[in-house]
Amino acid sequence: MSMNNHHILIVEDEDIIRTSLRKLLERHDFNISEAISVKAAQQSYNLNDFDLVISDLRLPGSAGTDLIKAAGNVPVMIMTSYASLRSAVDTMRQGAADYVSKPFDHDEMLNAVRRILGESKQARPEPNRLLMGNSPEILKILRTVHKAAPTSAPVLIHGENGTGRRTVAETIHAGSSFAGQPFITINCASVSSAELSQILEQDGSGTLFLNNICELPGPMQPQILRAIQQANFRFVASVEQDLRVLTQTGRFRKDLFYSLNVVKILVPTLRERAGDIPALIEHFIDRYSSELNLEINLSSEAKQALLDYSWPGNVQELQNTIYQGAILAETGELLEPDMLGLGDAPQTHDEPSADEKSMTTNPAIDGPAGLSLEDYFTSFVLENQENMSETALAQKLGISRKSLWERRNKLGISRKKA
Repeated sequence: MSMNNHHILIVEDEDIIRTSLRKLLERHDFNISEAISVKAAQQSYNLNDFDLVISDLRLPGSAGTDLIKAAGNVPVMIMTSYASLRSAVDTMRQGAADYVSKPFDHDEMLNAVRRILGESKQARPEPNRLLMGNSPEILKILRTVHKAAPTSAPVLIHGENGTGRRTVAETIHAGSSFAGQPFITINCASVSSAELSQILEQDGSGTLFLNNICELPGPMQPQILRAIQQANFRFVASVEQDLRVLTQTGRFRKDLFYSLNVVKILVPTLRERAGDIPALIEHFIDRYSSELNLEINLSSEAKQALLDYSWPGNVQELQNTIYQGAILAETGELLEPDMLGLGDAPQTHDEPSADEKSMTTNPAIDGPAGLSLEDYFTSFVLENQENMSETALAQKLGISRKSLWERRNKLGISRKKA
């Protein structure tokens, strides 16, 4: 069956979300009907006439999960802005085909719809907004994903926020034997032990994406280790920090590190693959021109500003910047630099800040030879933060307290609460 024969019902009471989802799916040749509640859907349509129902979880009157039984053999995908492992597990146990968190990501939504409808192999995949490009770094990632996806080997994905770690994980899932099963994200910084146990003990299988695994509390790390050994799930983890350094300081279990570090993928920053920026800009311009039904063009100054900017927030920041400009644009008006909200471009990656220069020249913190600045910073802070105040740490590193705080956030190094 071709895509343009698929009929999808959207059940959502928020006009903006319902309209946005309808436009997204219609642009990809799906036939769409709408309803604002379970009652309205049942009164207006025969649910068996649809190939898929996409419903919000919380609706006026009845919950969206009530449609699972009412729809019979028609698969139901649940959207929820109250995304948590508990709601995800509950909806899957009630028979939902999949769940998506709001605000939903366009590519994630399309991949989920195609997976449910069995079109993931027949349909031409969407251009991947975070992995687009022909840089050697991206081509290496794609080759590794192609090799690793069909296996059941755990994958450890390194990279800064906004580089596309989740996208790599989703691409692995889509190419694996678990592609027809749920892709479940665990936010390791906030998950509770009870929530983690609930999802690990469920009968089904799928891919578990352990986002920021370095933030998983020590007492909960054995739960993941046991689950990997039982092999009920495909495990893919992401991390900003060097887990090997954390094992040396006792913050992360060595046996869990070795269990996860089977296939290692390093996702480069956008600064490190700057040659891909023009293609990404073009992709986002085309995407938002279509979404907003508006012809969007950049002035030569705006293009240069985008190329000169160092993108500390990586591809995600580039996407959001162009989206902002597209929203502010008027028909026929060129996007100018001030509409992009970049302000003064920050220093490039090749030009260290004053604080970084201070760190590299401060004899008091002369690190081991061959250890990168970020690795040394991580190691130094983790080893000394229990016995030193933030002011003392900053003074020892030769930087300001603000810079210490900013670097903690960038590297994902939280200070333990007393």
